[in-house]
Amino acid sequence: MKKALLIIFTIFSFSSYAQDVIMQNGTVTGCSGTFYDTGGPGGAYGSNENLVLTICPDNPGQLVRLDFTEFNTQLSADVMTIYNGDSTASPVFGTFDGANSPGFVSATDDNGSGCLTIQFVSDGGGTTTGWAADISCFTPCQTITSQVDSSVPAPNADGYIRVCPDEEITLNGSGNFEFDGTGATYEWDLGDGSAPVPGQSVTFSYATPGVYIVNLNIRDANTSSDPLGCPNTNLVNQVIQVGTAPDFTGTQAADDTLCFGETTTIDGVVNPVPFVNDCTPPVSGTTFLPDGSGAVYTTCITVDCFDSTQTLTDPNQLLEICVNMEHSYSGDLDIKIISPNGQEADLFTQAGGGTYFGGANDDGSNTPGVGADYCFSMSGTTLLQNANTITAGSNPPNASWEPGTYLPVESFANLVGSPLNGDWCIEIVDNLAIDNGYVFSWGLNFDPNIQPPELSFTPTIVSESWDTDPTITNVTGSTITVAPPVAGVYCYTYRVVDDFGCEYTEEVCITMEEEITADVSAVVNPICEGDDAEFVITGSPNGTVNYTINGGANQSIVLDATGTATVTITGPTVDQVFNLIDITLGDCTAAINDTETIIVGQVFDTTFVMTPTCDGGFATITGDVGGAFAFQDPQPTDGAVINPVTGVITDGVSGTTYTVIYEFASSCSPGDIQTVTVLPAQDASIVLTPTCDGATATITGDTGGVFTFNPVPADPATLNPTTGTITNALQGVTYTVEYTLGGACPVSTTQSVTVLPFEDASFTLTPTCDGGTATIIGNAGGTFAFAPDLNDGSEIDATTGLITDGISGTTYIVEYTTAGPCPETTSESVTVYPAEDPTFSLTPSCTGAIATISGDTGGVFAFAPDLNDGSLIDSATGEITNGSPGVTYTVEYITAGNCPATSLETVTVFPQDDSGFILNPTCDGGIATVTGLPGGTFTFNPNPGDGALLDAATGTITNGQYEATYTIDYTTNGTCPTTTTQSVTVFSQPILVPPTALEVCDDGTPDGIT
Repeated sequence: MKKALLIIFTIFSFSSYAQDVIMQNGTVTGCSGTFYDTGGPGGAYGSNENLVLTICPDNPGQLVRLDFTEFNTQLSADVMTIYNGDSTASPVFGTFDGANSPGFVSATDDNGSGCLTIQFVSDGGGTTTGWAADISCFTPCQTITSQVDSSVPAPNADGYIRVCPDEEITLNGSGNFEFDGTGATYEWDLGDGSAPVPGQSVTFSYATPGVYIVNLNIRDANTSSDPLGCPNTNLVNQVIQVGTAPDFTGTQAADDTLCFGETTTIDGVVNPVPFVNDCTPPVSGTTFLPDGSGAVYTTCITVDCFDSTQTLTDPNQLLEICVNMEHSYSGDLDIKIISPNGQEADLFTQAGGGTYFGGANDDGSNTPGVGADYCFSMSGTTLLQNANTITAGSNPPNASWEPGTYLPVESFANLVGSPLNGDWCIEIVDNLAIDNGYVFSWGLNFDPNIQPPELSFTPTIVSESWDTDPTITNVTGSTITVAPPVAGVYCYTYRVVDDFGCEYTEEVCITMEEEITADVSAVVNPICEGDDAEFVITGSPNGTVNYTINGGANQSIVLDATGTATVTITGPTVDQVFNLIDITLGDCTAAINDTETIIVGQVFDTTFVMTPTCDGGFATITGDVGGAFAFQDPQPTDGAVINPVTGVITDGVSGTTYTVIYEFASSCSPGDIQTVTVLPAQDASIVLTPTCDGATATITGDTGGVFTFNPVPADPATLNPTTGTITNALQGVTYTVEYTLGGACPVSTTQSVTVLPFEDASFTLTPTCDGGTATIIGNAGGTFAFAPDLNDGSEIDATTGLITDGISGTTYIVEYTTAGPCPETTSESVTVYPAEDPTFSLTPSCTGAIATISGDTGGVFAFAPDLNDGSLIDSATGEITNGSPGVTYTVEYITAGNCPATSLETVTVFPQDDSGFILNPTCDGGIATVTGLPGGTFTFNPNPGDGALLDAATGTITNGQYEATYTIDYTTNGTCPTTTTQSVTVFSQPILVPPTALEVCDDGTPDGIT
């Protein structure tokens, strides 16, 4: 029975899925459930068992894994062996017994079957609980290789991408999948600590110069091996070098402040700034080292800048390990370095007892002291425990190890073979429960020569130049000479481009000081003997001016804040020559070549008197002779002249006062000034004012004179000799009048006057539809008015004569009066055009309408609007033809007179009569039925001529022939008659069929029925 059960179980387990598997001989397929010993979940396995079970995955390509959660057999007696394959011929993973559990066991990628084979052998001794293991399967990761397909900008010949800070970079990548890339995800690690960027393409930039290593990380959709999906197995390590800004130190002007007119040179100096990768940045941040007995304190630095396979091959490649720390009892501490793979080297071991590290605070509190730098290097000459001490720290100050570089206790040779990349950790062991301390920071430095070359770079300057500027006068290499033309600040740009394609500029500014100037002028020049000579110097405020007087020794004076200084020479008797030499302000001195001479003049007596004459005056000198006479400004413009030697004035104007000066060439002789008024002459001024028959005279000068014609006219004009009034003169004629005054200096004046001309008030009026327009033929500018005003609402423009709002057919009389001094008036009349009458009527017809004009004839008819239905209208008569029956037309009539008027009328064309009828045949003709307008007339069309008759009123055909067809017309008798034609065919003649003779037969039976 047990055997049967075993066989049944074995057969069942062959096809089991998601169920428990009991240890047995055979093979099972499944990826879930629990694998138990033969005792199952609750029993022990048996003695003398020797079983081999192979567990295979459900699907090809999967691998089986067993996770032993329980394991306990008889030690060294009951043994399990696990094989990496589908038989005991496969490689052995190991043998397990006692409490030595297999733990987690998985078929490997090179196991083509994906199966695990378990053999269990127990002896005849005792048994125990056995084991339990969770069964699962997974699909091994495929090989995924990421790659960069293209980039903008493209890599250089070394494969590096070189860009400027903030320059945009685009990378396009993909993956090569061993099997299938469906559902794969892509993330870019930009190497700058920022979050990964998803997608196969990425666009980004770096603001900070340096070297960045970019990788494309890919994970596929297989989460059975890795819950995040299987990753790619390579690093693309795309190197991106972001250029450093160059150093412009030395780019400067020889003089950054120039005196006006000076020049200077500016040197352009540029040096590339190398980028050296800090492969191992120090760990900073305070780490407390409290009292402890064997307590271990560890901080690590992650190094990831070397090639992934690179190792430490020489102890000197690790240049130094430095720690900044303080501790109040160095005898507590062991300090060691641990490499990424666990190799160690002691740096310091307990020594020095109570000697401090750094400036420890030994007051028993946890307040940090002051750290000191201790470095360990193979270049050191002594161990730290043998170092000198200094006094440092507090509470109390104590002997402290002197900061410096020391040999480690164990050589860095202990670290040879360690991977360079990974976590390098410093470990400090506090061995005694005495005192405490702090580690503030630590770091380690490798020989930069072992770093990959792409992690450091120095840009090369490929071009350098100064920006064009009009004040640059010379360029020699990278040195320019500048000459600013005026005061101000001038800036020059030095521009360089490196082999990364990055452009950088440096600006150098210089200041051109304001031009310093000075000039001299005389306060008064010339001066006279005994007067002081005063010179005024003006120029740059606060400047110091050097000068000489009459070629003497150099003297100096400082200009005040307004730029002014005065030099006074007391009572000179000869001319004074003042010469400016230069002016100094601050560091600038400007040469000045300016001279001013003050003339010292002699004094003369210039007194004289003037005596008037009838046309001027004469002078009598009472002082020194030899001077010159002249009119004092303003000079007369009336023609008067003066003799400069004698002072005689001639051609003066009577009654005019002239001012005369007598002076010598010396300005020290103030000229004597006298006035003289020419003896007055009589004034014969008059004004003639024209009148309509002569003129009137107005005496504007002296009265008492006599008026005369000059010449005397030949017409009847008369002149009053006392008043100068002209009368009886002819209009438009010019007369000349002379007015004469007697006396010692007789004088006369002649004036002409033209008598005012006649004025022309002629005009014409032209009628309009509401008044009229005026055309002035004579003198314009007059006034129009109604004469009389009819007060009918009409208006007239007084300036233009335009009549508006007049009544049709009314006659208006208009008066026009000129506006001159001799006004004239003329009257004209105008009759307003009569209003025109556009009335008409339309009488409809069958094809349109007839127009009857009841108003003014001669106008024009037109559709309003034109229906464009083929209808026509006679523009002269208004007759509408070719109209559509029943359609309404609107007609406009415009008169053709001076004041056209318009009217509209509508008319509806008569509808046509309905002449519809039908014919129904009869045996001798047909019967008509009128479906349209009754009362019309029926006629044959054509007349058949066969004796058939047609009733003209009813349309009934009689006496027609059989099968004859008759055509008749029906014409209405309405307003717009129409005719309809119909045809009818008379019924055929009936055919008589003789009857068949009836025979009666008897069957011979006397039953009453034949």
